[in-house]
Amino acid sequence: MHIGIDLDGTVTDPQSCFHYMNDMLGYAIDYHQATEYELHTYTNMTQHDFWTFMIEHGHEEAIYRRSLPHSEVNEVLWHIRKTHQLHYVTARSEAVRSVTEDWIKQHELPLDSLIMTGSHDKVGVVKDLALDLFMEDRYENAISIHEQTLIPVLLFDAPYNRRPLPDGVKRITSWNEALHLVDRFETTKSIITL
Repeated sequence: MHIGIDLDGTVTDPQSCFHYMNDMLGYAIDYHQATEYELHTYTNMTQHDFWTFMIEHGHEEAIYRRSLPHSEVNEVLWHIRKTHQLHYVTARSEAVRSVTEDWIKQHELPLDSLIMTGSHDKVGVVKDLALDLFMEDRYENAISIHEQTLIPVLLFDAPYNRRPLPDGVKRITSWNEALHLVDRFETTKSIITL
């Protein structure tokens, strides 16, 4: 089975970006009250201005370097990789490929492929790789991937993605739960049992 996996907020601890903004940029964002995925919404900047600032001042690379892995992710991904292909599909741009690859190596995570889309639109990659399952934390991505490809999506729970889900998108709270569902999906090949 070919499995697509988002990086930020899925492989990385979703609180990492919020901690960085608080520690390094002087914000006081309460992750548990965070209702928006897009970091610029916690500033007075537009999305374009925010990411221009982050890139020009080295914060984009720093935020990725300082991110912590999600709990249980290492052990679970190595277990899944014994029988499946893992494809990291991230909205990060090619400009941060080396930082991203270094982070994956530093945290000793398995890697079959790393696709840097440079945008949140991952549907084309999902189709091109003929993925069977996707893991994501961004609500809009989870919905569009499922609706446009009909593959099941595991949505890692976070305060910013707690909205109603259609059949075929399953909210999960841990990597151990993801492992259980991957095993179940492999056996049944049915999204109904997810």
